[in-house]
Amino acid sequence: MLTPRRLQHLLALVNHAHFGRAAHALNISQPALSKSIQALEAEVGVTLLERKHGEVIPTLFGQLVLRHSQAALSAEADLRREIDMLTGLETGSLKVALGPYPSILSGFASAARLHAKHPDLDLSVHVASWREVAEHVLLRKVDLGIADITTIRSDEQFITEALDQNSGYFFCRPEHPILGNARISLKELVQYPWVATRFPPHVAANLPPEHSAAGSIDPLTGDFIPAIELNVPMQLGEFLKDSNALVMAPLKVMEQALREGRAHRLIISNFKLRVGYGFIYLRDRSLSPASLAYMQEVRAMEAEIFAKDTVLNAELFNT
Repeated sequence: MLTPRRLQHLLALVNHAHFGRAAHALNISQPALSKSIQALEAEVGVTLLERKHGEVIPTLFGQLVLRHSQAALSAEADLRREIDMLTGLETGSLKVALGPYPSILSGFASAARLHAKHPDLDLSVHVASWREVAEHVLLRKVDLGIADITTIRSDEQFITEALDQNSGYFFCRPEHPILGNARISLKELVQYPWVATRFPPHVAANLPPEHSAAGSIDPLTGDFIPAIELNVPMQLGEFLKDSNALVMAPLKVMEQALREGRAHRLIISNFKLRVGYGFIYLRDRSLSPASLAYMQEVRAMEAEIFAKDTVLNAELFNT
């Protein structure tokens, strides 16, 4: 019988191209996986997989079954999700993909608040690049994404809601040579290595032609890749020790380093950096009660962060 479980096994095997790795990912034994695939092949009456150069690859029949099975599995997932929606927040699940900066600002903390209020809700929250977040939403791997939305606002497949009210700043160590300049311009800024996650193309478009010390532009995507690229912007203050690197981060992330005198915030002439992140979800997919509740937690936390940043600016910089 063409059961969803057997189709999932086939999909995992093709994705991992190896029985051992696929079995590990599925949390079943390798013999059990082999038996499942054999039963599936017996059911359809054709060979779905073959071994080539040490890897398992789909035959033409396997590719055909995969195309149809992905649609079937997606339909089953949507059905289960609709059932969860009817049961409300006391049961069900929520899958969220977060961009790097939203994850450390409001994403994970809001998930913790939601869990505290609804402990029986199954939560899955992971971090990915802003491009991957949109892709995961599109492929229905997650219910909701929070990441940079500047490049997908015009995409009719998505609905986006801007969140970020927080500015990004550049920081350096207190003895950094750039502080010898009376006025710091973007031209001076790009003479030093940047520490950050990768930036969308609209940021790269505003950089001076000579910026190789700060990072490089990806020729395929137009993204700006910092000289020191981080998947998750944590422990940023450590990069300032005995280094001329410049860290880009929201104020909240660098608060402790600023208070301890380990970091200095730079004021850049005619340049202000904002990370335009927000909610991302599919236009043709209803939001579950869990998604709506999580979004409310995120909005509340973002408002708290903005208020705290206002206080910090006044306290630390008299602005």
